[in-house]
Amino acid sequence: MQTNRFETFMDAVLAIIITVLVLKLPQPETATWAAILSLNIRYVTYLICFIIIFNTWYNDHNLFQMVDEIDNSVVCVYGVLICVISLVPYFATWVALNPTSVPAQTMFGILFLATNALYTLSTYLIIRANPYNEKLKKIDLRDYRRYVPVAIILAGFILTYTVYPQGIYISCILATFYWFVMAVMAKSKIESSDRFEALFDAIVAIILTVIVLDIGMASLGTWDALFDLKLEFIAYFISFIVCFNFWNYNNNLFSIVNKINGKVMWLIGAAMFVLSLIPYLSLFVAQNFYSFVAQACYGLDFIVVALLSIVTSNALKEVDKGNVALMLALKSNLPLFSTVVIVSVGIAIGYFFYPPAIIISCLVSIILVWIIPHLHRG
Repeated sequence: MQTNRFETFMDAVLAIIITVLVLKLPQPETATWAAILSLNIRYVTYLICFIIIFNTWYNDHNLFQMVDEIDNSVVCVYGVLICVISLVPYFATWVALNPTSVPAQTMFGILFLATNALYTLSTYLIIRANPYNEKLKKIDLRDYRRYVPVAIILAGFILTYTVYPQGIYISCILATFYWFVMAVMAKSKIESSDRFEALFDAIVAIILTVIVLDIGMASLGTWDALFDLKLEFIAYFISFIVCFNFWNYNNNLFSIVNKINGKVMWLIGAAMFVLSLIPYLSLFVAQNFYSFVAQACYGLDFIVVALLSIVTSNALKEVDKGNVALMLALKSNLPLFSTVVIVSVGIAIGYFFYPPAIIISCLVSIILVWIIPHLHRG
């Protein structure tokens, strides 16, 4: 059977799992740096889960560039793989809530081992289903580097069941870092960006709809009850504009992109990770609208996305040097640098005078670097 519809289904499921992860993050008890740092294990767990899911998609994308067709055995194994990955948000939350629990540690480690084993099995079945595919024949399933993460996690099991309860959790972090380094170092030749654009669109679309879930329901059917939620609606509308603007920027950019590579994918993946925190930070700001700490977290998230976009634009120019339209469009990163400057000024104003100036500066930066120049050209 052809793979297009299967790839679309796989991408949709992984996009949902990636964005569902953020719903499991608890809000800090107070709007202080100490309260935020007290949740450090939750944030680290979120990061490694995001990396492992995105890396699974990335490897799958590279693999399916070479695949001609698949059979039912491949589909069945991938179905089990998707089932295992879909459990990641649940057990990631369980181990974060119980970092010294051996059962929680064990289930977390089993998920990682099962993901690796199922992906290796699916690759073997894909190779078997395409016996005349010369590109797939070059894949060496006996390469020891494929099984280093397994060895690391098994070592973690030994630690957990002997001297150190958090051994599995630490080993999963190390294994994730290894997977990440191997993926970044791999020189993948990716011409078409269609599948990546589809994943990007799905993730941003889900983020946009998830934000509204954090708006509390009016306690009564009165205008006053609705007005009491004004700060939550303000945070929602600004966050919606921020996310939609990020999508619009990349949509316009990729309309003239001819080819990409792994570096570009991982840079935009990093930006999507930072952007996926917007629903979480939107609620944090709504509940602590006049807190500098809450507002600063929101502003820093915005700045990091802008900086990653700058690095991504440079990477795109490197991989697509013959694209005249792209070179002209990315001739200057001034709009993105302006965003960093404007929001930085907003953070300074927020620190000394008026904290909500930070989220307002995010909105102002969008107006100044996109809407006004667009209207001016018209």
